[in-house]
Amino acid sequence: MRVMNMKKDLISLFKEYGDKQELLSKISESEELRAYNNSELHIIAAIGDLENPNVTAIAQHMGMTKGGISKNVKKLISARLVEAYQEDNNNRKIFYRLTNDGKRIYDKHAVAHKNWIERDNGFISRFPEEKINTVAEFLEKYIEHLDAEIEKRI
Repeated sequence: MRVMNMKKDLISLFKEYGDKQELLSKISESEELRAYNNSELHIIAAIGDLENPNVTAIAQHMGMTKGGISKNVKKLISARLVEAYQEDNNNRKIFYRLTNDGKRIYDKHAVAHKNWIERDNGFISRFPEEKINTVAEFLEKYIEHLDAEIEKRI
């Protein structure tokens, strides 16, 4: 186990964790999924999961800015994975749905996500429940802190 200057090294460990998860995803996922970044894949997932997804609903679901969602959705429309539509009774709001290609990416991403959870559950299950609860509590508080920092900036 590493000897740590706790506050400094904890942040470094989070960065290392994120980097390794990203690398593992890239080498584990199908070549087709590697063509899209994390935000794009999660927007595809949100469009597939949400009822009547529009920029606002997707942004709220993902905790991203509406500008970030709009920028990524434009890329997904250009890639013919997503298409925009309007409902007959509401011509002001623009909604999104997956094309057949988008549904294929959605399904492949769901399988990759399921495999990732199964892989990591095997590791996590080796620890006693109280340690898992402590880490989960810490991460929930840290996420709340990051959410508050995000809110200050948008």
